[in-house]
Amino acid sequence: MNLPGVILFSILFFISQSCSPGTGSKERRPVTSPAPSRMTSLVEPAAPVTIPLGEEIHVVLSIPDSVSVDSVNVFLGGKLKGTIPGSSRDRAKGTLEFTLPTSGEKTGESGLRLRLFFTGGESENHSVQVTFLSNVKPVEYSYQVVKEYPHDVEAYTQGLEYVDGVLYEGTGNYGTSSLRRVILETGEVTKIRDLDQSLFGEGITVLGQRIYQLTYKAQVGFVYDKSTFEEIQKVYYQNKEGWGLTNNGEELIMSDGTNVIYFLDPEMFTINRQIEVFHDKGPADNLNELEYINGKIWANRYYTDEIVIINPETGIVEGRINLKGILKPTERKPSTDVLNGIAWDRQGNRIFVTGKRWPLLFQIKIIPSG
Repeated sequence: MNLPGVILFSILFFISQSCSPGTGSKERRPVTSPAPSRMTSLVEPAAPVTIPLGEEIHVVLSIPDSVSVDSVNVFLGGKLKGTIPGSSRDRAKGTLEFTLPTSGEKTGESGLRLRLFFTGGESENHSVQVTFLSNVKPVEYSYQVVKEYPHDVEAYTQGLEYVDGVLYEGTGNYGTSSLRRVILETGEVTKIRDLDQSLFGEGITVLGQRIYQLTYKAQVGFVYDKSTFEEIQKVYYQNKEGWGLTNNGEELIMSDGTNVIYFLDPEMFTINRQIEVFHDKGPADNLNELEYINGKIWANRYYTDEIVIINPETGIVEGRINLKGILKPTERKPSTDVLNGIAWDRQGNRIFVTGKRWPLLFQIKIIPSG
């Protein structure tokens, strides 16, 4: 028997078992470091806040007497709004308090962030969400019907535009989506381009010699020659859904069924900027068909009889038009759907509205209510 060999084998076996991961209590577990404790605390606002634009935000930081603060940088919406000196703290209360003006901000969600710098060179951050409501009560409008025109009762209207004496219409639904040229006075369709049956057509707009058309969920749009309706190119967008479309002469303006409106580059379809649309009570959601009229965005709100008038710079709803009753009950059928479709005759200063599968298109004049 070779004893030294047996001893050597036993030693190697012991070492291999000791170094293997093993199971049960011998398994190695990651060690987590405890979260660093804060030297200060944000007392106010202690939770997300919703306030009208222009209202000041009252900020209170609790700072122990043992902590020496050099300064506090104040950010709102990612922009530095000012620096508060640490010497302004109230040592008797153990707080540093100040108010932050919000005039000049935009409606929608923003973020308040405070970065504290301590005398020893360290720093820490506090942040809280701020949602800005409109500080303007919308002007309430009613309407007067100036004239009625026939409209194809089979047209599931998704986009409507009037340019140089011609009415253009985009229709939706799978299997029936199209782009149309229509004679306003008779409702006759003089030119039509059908979309593939797999696509659900949405908003349209005419910019220069091109017509743009969105689709619902395919994240693809089309650019056509205005005269021939021949496809020039396909364009792709990041939004999950396409709803309404208009333009301001330089950018395309798009809705996606939320309260957000996007301003797009007409060549690349990339987003230049966006606004969140709010009135004085909250978000104006379900924004659908759009029209750009005299520097404002007009938008149908899906499932309502309301059109909102939006400031394109701030997102503030400046007016609301109640079109309830414009299509009489006797003119409705089981297939009649919601109000959708706004067009503006720039030269004649005429406004037209219609709806999905409506038998009529209306020229209207808006009137302040009350």
